[in-house]
Amino acid sequence: METHQAGGLPFAPARPSPTGAESISCIKQIGASLLRGFVRSLLQQQGPGSPPARSVTMEELGGQDTPDGPRVASLRETLHRIWESMSQNPEIDSLVQCMAGQPPLPALAAVSEEVFCDGINWGRVVVFFYFTYRVIAQALGGSDCLRSLVDWALNFLWERVAPWIQRQGGWVSAETPPHILPGTPPPPQR
Repeated sequence: METHQAGGLPFAPARPSPTGAESISCIKQIGASLLRGFVRSLLQQQGPGSPPARSVTMEELGGQDTPDGPRVASLRETLHRIWESMSQNPEIDSLVQCMAGQPPLPALAAVSEEVFCDGINWGRVVVFFYFTYRVIAQALGGSDCLRSLVDWALNFLWERVAPWIQRQGGWVSAETPPHILPGTPPPPQR
């Protein structure tokens, strides 16, 4: 399968939508749970060099603090594996540096546009989730409402990315080979 590199972020071409694709409302519901959970889990595991952490509830992020089902938990784990394989990309570090000192919402809007300027792929969706986390982490010390940042990110996800996710067959297509990032070794077996 041919792959392309746009904006420094590798991706595989889109596959045709299989029958039984998820509905947009299902994609939105799963996406909201994935984004909030991704952000919260990164906030909980911040390490050296990361912005200072404080405990953040799902309610502060606009969600409910209820356990996810196995499907969402599996998808979140997949997104984290994709992130781990991309986290050392110097282009991502450069975008993070560009956000420093900017008001949170304009920073998230600018980076979101930059990430998707050349198209959509699963790696870019994960980068978008990561930048949402970074903006929320920076906003923790200020007066910005975390929920408004998450709401903006979800609206962006729903308007700009959800139709693409549906064409891929839904969120589950993030878990199916071919791997999202060609040349990235498969995740270790557990």
